[in-house]
Amino acid sequence: MQLYNSLNTPPLMRQCALTIGTFDGVHRGHQELIKVLQREAKARNLPVTVLTFHDMPYYYFNTESCPRLLTLKHEKNEVFQSLLIDHLFNVPFDAAIAEQPAEFFVRDILVRRLGLELLVVGPDFALGKGRHGNVPRLQALGQELGFDVVVLEQKVMDGDEPVSSTRIREAVESGDVSAAMRMLGRPFSFTGKVVSGKQLGRTIGVPTINLQLHPRKVIPAHGIYAARAWWGEDKKPHDKKPHRAALSIGSNPTVNGSGLNIEFHVIGEDIETPPETAYLEIIARLRDEQKFADLPTLVAQMQRDIARADEILAAY
Repeated sequence: MQLYNSLNTPPLMRQCALTIGTFDGVHRGHQELIKVLQREAKARNLPVTVLTFHDMPYYYFNTESCPRLLTLKHEKNEVFQSLLIDHLFNVPFDAAIAEQPAEFFVRDILVRRLGLELLVVGPDFALGKGRHGNVPRLQALGQELGFDVVVLEQKVMDGDEPVSSTRIREAVESGDVSAAMRMLGRPFSFTGKVVSGKQLGRTIGVPTINLQLHPRKVIPAHGIYAARAWWGEDKKPHDKKPHRAALSIGSNPTVNGSGLNIEFHVIGEDIETPPETAYLEIIARLRDEQKFADLPTLVAQMQRDIARADEILAAY
């Protein structure tokens, strides 16, 4: 996969089959769109190309109230690479894009710079200033400028509702990681920077590695989870055998903690030198965060959590 971080380049390709979107999560609905794009591109002998953005367009217009992301830039890149596309443009959504009329964006960027010959989109897709470049307008521009538009009408369903980034985000934030996994087509995951903790876990025989996440990343509901972890040279999932982990997200109320703490215990291993970063996939939610009467009661529950996480991960 060829990765581009900007559209401010000379003409890059003579022709392409393209889809455009935020693609937060790159979930099963997005994956179905990519499959259609790949099928149509193969029939026309065109390279498969995706144009996406670092963050949601909504973040450009309303930074304060914009939802957090299921996939950060580097995570989105990795998922698209696994889908075997040819070219990925993952660019900032900035004023140059936000204020450009649909006709100019299609003609100057998509056709002249990317060589657009086929555009595959969903029925609600729109681009350009004021979202004036809806499907009928794009079809008219296609006739004028010489590209085809394929509209994927059927939506991927989960239960009675379509799979969507919003639904997945709500599932993660409520702790329903099973629903999130089902709609994503893979476990919800994150990468965190390892930071110093209070070392309480080590003093009670349950050492943990503390993480700090990107401020734009969706954070699962407070609670205890079974997770798989990678780091160092093995940090890419599925390249190496994962470390089994019991993950805690919360405020540590039993020890009068405050703020948000994200930490995990590596099951069956003694990690003497913690990594700089760690990648985790959440497999299952074990329980809600609780405040226990005393430290021994907390430790006893932690041991039960670890045993349960180990059992779940061994069977996964």
